[in-house]
Amino acid sequence: MLRYKFKMLHAPGAKNRAPDAILRNPTGDAEPMVLTDDISSVSLNNESYLYLSVAHSIENLKCVTWDKVRTATSSDESMHQLVEIIETSVPAARTDFPSSLQDFFLFRDHLSTVDGVAIYKDRLVIPPSLRQDILTSLHSAHQGVTSMASRDEQSVFWPGITADITSIRNNCSHCNRMAPSQPNPPPTPLVYAQYPFQCISADFFHYKGVNYLVIVDRYSNWPIVERSTNGSTGLINSLRKTFVTFGIPDELASDGGPEFTSTATQDFLKTWGIHHKLSSVAFPHSNCRAEVGVKMIKRMITDNTGPK
Repeated sequence: MLRYKFKMLHAPGAKNRAPDAILRNPTGDAEPMVLTDDISSVSLNNESYLYLSVAHSIENLKCVTWDKVRTATSSDESMHQLVEIIETSVPAARTDFPSSLQDFFLFRDHLSTVDGVAIYKDRLVIPPSLRQDILTSLHSAHQGVTSMASRDEQSVFWPGITADITSIRNNCSHCNRMAPSQPNPPPTPLVYAQYPFQCISADFFHYKGVNYLVIVDRYSNWPIVERSTNGSTGLINSLRKTFVTFGIPDELASDGGPEFTSTATQDFLKTWGIHHKLSSVAFPHSNCRAEVGVKMIKRMITDNTGPK
């Protein structure tokens, strides 16, 4: 089906007359258009483009058969030398290979010939004159490097085929246009504290009807816990008292809660020159120190309080 380009149409379920093997509600002319190579003689509409594209694809999509490989192998001087070397005796040193065939030295133990064609394991060794056709065929569906490499490992081979596959993928404008625009970035390295209260972590938790704020020093694991009130205003007051008592930290790590991401909190941290590190969404482990602090404080409150 790679020869064709399709125009997708959606038929709502309420309008489906009856399912059949082709189309549920086919439309259009009953008589097909006659294919022509003269683009000037065809009106330029979507249907014309479709037929012209089909005709052009059929001409350009070349099938590489066994006879073509055998003919190209016998016509290429270096490939003909490779077949003679395999059938006589494979040299044990790389320098004994002809300069144009030294890339085959690493694969010498798995080379053989069948009917005048070089074989690597169970894959055809493609002569240079047919390699571009093979690459075009492999990339005809605009697959990625992994899919094309998986396909060539079953059928064709030449030294450096993976690099050629990577090159044709990188130079494909259609693939580059359709590729993800935001690839995964490398992970941000952690800032390791060198002294107490250089880096702190903070988080809120709710326990038995009371909201608490936990601030933990990442150097000494020292916890600070306070009742949380008044949203971002209460958070700013608690952070200010902590900074006055223990010093101004270089970094504050927290989740993306509304109290931490509010404009007032961001302005406060910017004024004090503190870098605010946000943990990943739905991934508490990225703010693990604060989560461990919450668990520790909950256990302490449970062990030291009664029902009243």
